[in-house]
Amino acid sequence: MTGTKKKKNFWLTDSTILKLEELATEKNLTLGGVIEYLIETLYAHETSQNQALLTEVEEMMHKHLHSILEPITEDLKRVRITGNVIDRNTQMMLEFWNHYFIMTDAKQLGSTDRLKTVPFIQAEELVKNRIAHNRQKKIDHETKRALSDNQGS
Repeated sequence: MTGTKKKKNFWLTDSTILKLEELATEKNLTLGGVIEYLIETLYAHETSQNQALLTEVEEMMHKHLHSILEPITEDLKRVRITGNVIDRNTQMMLEFWNHYFIMTDAKQLGSTDRLKTVPFIQAEELVKNRIAHNRQKKIDHETKRALSDNQGS
């Protein structure tokens, strides 16, 4: 640090003066130079400590955010994949039904509000059972994962 130097008077204890004189001899500085050296060293040390603390806090926050976002990311990935499968299946069904209506020269839609055939009722039951089975598999998987996470802790 360069600049204009100003004279200041300080009242110091004998032990502090002795330490300043020892440091002045050791570092080959004047007493004023020793004080400047100590102040610069203090500020440099505080700055590096603050930077280390900021880095540590940032790493902790990153780990915490990662632990929160990882399960959400997995769930979102599964939702996206499931959505793609549903979209593909829906598009296939639309194509099938359009073809069917063309081939049968259908003039009117036989709505399930008016009539449900035996095969349609069976299909509803099959889908309902499949959904229940998949839901149970998901619950079992989540329970296993929770148990293994608790045992690992």
